[in-house]
Amino acid sequence: MKQKALLFLLLAAAGVVKGQTSQPYKSNAIPYHGYAYPIVPGTEAWKNMDYPQRLASLQLPADTLQSISTARLLETCLYYPFNIDIFALDDQIYSFNRVKEQFNGYAELYQRADFVQQLMNLYSGRNVALRNQMNVGYERGRYATDYCILEFMLSDAALLASDTQAAQIATMLFEKKEQKIQCNYGNVNKMVIALTIGRCLQRSNAFLDYQGTTLLSFLQSGKLTNANDIEYIFSKTKNL
Repeated sequence: MKQKALLFLLLAAAGVVKGQTSQPYKSNAIPYHGYAYPIVPGTEAWKNMDYPQRLASLQLPADTLQSISTARLLETCLYYPFNIDIFALDDQIYSFNRVKEQFNGYAELYQRADFVQQLMNLYSGRNVALRNQMNVGYERGRYATDYCILEFMLSDAALLASDTQAAQIATMLFEKKEQKIQCNYGNVNKMVIALTIGRCLQRSNAFLDYQGTTLLSFLQSGKLTNANDIEYIFSKTKNL
C-alpha cells in the first residue's frame, strides 16, 4: 500500500490525475527546453491509446535524435512521461533500468560524449531551497521528483565519468543531500545518492577491503541488503 500511495502522489505531481494535462510534467517555476512530445498524459489522444501505442508515441524521431543538443536531450529524458513508472516498485534501480530500455532518448543520451558534464551542470544548477518557495504542494512534488530522476541518471554517470568528474559528483551529491535534509524535503533519495557516491569513491581506494561484502554487492547491483552501507558511504564522503 505504501508504494501505491507514493505512486498516486507522484502521478498527481505529474499532472496526470483527474484529467490534468502537463507538457511535460514539471514545475512551472522551471523553463523547459527539451523536445515537445506531440501527445502527453491527460490529453484525449492519450486516453484513446493503449500502452504500446503510448510508448511508441513518445519515441523521438530519427532526425531529432541526430540534431538535438545534449542539453535539450537531457531535459527531454528528465521529463519523459513514463519516468513515473520508476516509483511503482520497491526496487527502483530495476524500474529505472526498465524505463531507460523503453525510450530511445535515453539510449542516445548515454552515448553522448558530453552527457556526464551536461548532467552535472543541470544537477548542480538546481536550487534546493527553491522547492520551499513554491506555494502549491504538487509544484513542490514535481521539483523534488526532478531531483530524484537526475540522481538516478547520476548513478549511471558515475560509471562513465572521469576520475575528476567522479570526485566532483560525490561531493556535489553529498552537499545536495545535506541541503535537502535541512530544507525538510521529507523522502530524500538516500539509497540512490549513496549508490552513486559509492561508485565514485571506488576509484579513490575509499574502501580498502570490502571484497565479498554487502557494500560491494550494493555498488555492483544497486540492491541494498544492509542499510548500514548507506551511512558508511556518507561517512567516507565527509573526508573528501
